[in-house]
Amino acid sequence: MKFLTLIRTLVIGSTLTLSACASLDDLRETPHAVPGGVVLERYQKDQELRRQGPTHWAVDGTLEIETPDQGRRNRIELLGSGWSQVRMRVRGPFQEIAAELHARDDRVRWVDPEHRKVTEVPATSEGLYHLIGVPIEPEHLFAWIMGEAESLLPASTLPLEPAGARSESRDGERLWLDPENGRIRERRGNAGPGSHYRAVYTWPDPAARRASAHLMPESIQITLDKPKVRMEFVLRNWRYPAEGPTKNQFEQALDVGFSLLRPLDSSMP
Repeated sequence: MKFLTLIRTLVIGSTLTLSACASLDDLRETPHAVPGGVVLERYQKDQELRRQGPTHWAVDGTLEIETPDQGRRNRIELLGSGWSQVRMRVRGPFQEIAAELHARDDRVRWVDPEHRKVTEVPATSEGLYHLIGVPIEPEHLFAWIMGEAESLLPASTLPLEPAGARSESRDGERLWLDPENGRIRERRGNAGPGSHYRAVYTWPDPAARRASAHLMPESIQITLDKPKVRMEFVLRNWRYPAEGPTKNQFEQALDVGFSLLRPLDSSMP
């Protein structure tokens, strides 16, 4: 009987120990609870910094695009004044300039050096779809790259989820925010009739980077369901302030005799 009692004691003790360990693991996996009002304040502070600057910025990286028609991956260089004027330079396999995309005001131009032609379209989702097969408004795309979004609805932060504190912006976009700093972890919304997008962010570790109020994304993965599109920006070596794109840079392709095509001219203002 003493032997059986000893066995029972060992079994019960082991079970209690395992249960205690499981409870500790559960606690470790539970996200730190941050009040919704605090998350909203941190988001607003982060967004204010992004809107104040940097006005002129530059970044190197890669862009991978998968569409129903093709897939490609290129090294890119982005240069911008806010997100209203942006130049994206696309490098070829031998680091030559394979193409340039210029977005300025209400126009987007695709410069093809090999064929000495410029294709100009409206700065709309239809225009960008015509150029690169991605139906997203350029203004929205560049704002996403900068980590910017609209202000949130009052008291819109919901309980924490694995992706962060879920909120809703004034334009109906759903945002998942990092409770610790208010930065966007994920965003979702409508990309057009019957189409939806999802953008997931990776941010650098502030401790591993130089101190800066303007912490920029390391990568952004954007997916659309209709049409099925995936874009992934991997962004390195953010620089600001930087020289912004000028009108001369925007117009120089035509100045040297490139032909100008306007395939969507009927929709141009």
